[in-house]
Amino acid sequence: MSASHAATKRNWDFFIFLIMGAFILASFAGCNNGANLTVLDPRGQPAGVFGRVGEAGAGILANRNPETQPTLSRNELVPLRMASRLDNLDDKTIYLVDVGFAGSKEFFEEVQAWFRKNMPSVKTVIHIKSNSAFEDSPELWPELKEKADGVVFGVGG
Repeated sequence: MSASHAATKRNWDFFIFLIMGAFILASFAGCNNGANLTVLDPRGQPAGVFGRVGEAGAGILANRNPETQPTLSRNELVPLRMASRLDNLDDKTIYLVDVGFAGSKEFFEEVQAWFRKNMPSVKTVIHIKSNSAFEDSPELWPELKEKADGVVFGVGG
């Protein structure tokens, strides 16, 4: 791959991540103080309903075992909606949660710099998740509920 092609690809990748971040921010902007925060899995179900085993000591591949999956029927599952969007971001606090993938801290620093330059009334807080992206962080949810008006979870690249 030529140097110019690699540079163009990096610029394009950054643009895609910036756009994805904007969409994620718009989706989570409705997580205001006092509102319920429900994390949904890709099927629109609350986290923990599919693909997880809550049993202590469960094997690492337990979520792949059909015997350990939820016993709810498809008809019993009710899709939930994301929180409604904020009318605007003026004087709001937006948490940028780094889940630990390579490049996410740098990406969020760029997002934070953009807000500082273009929307100085928006306070951004970069929060580095305490464990892996694939593990729950029960200590994080109360902090977000109390202090964040909106949340962006990012993975980097």
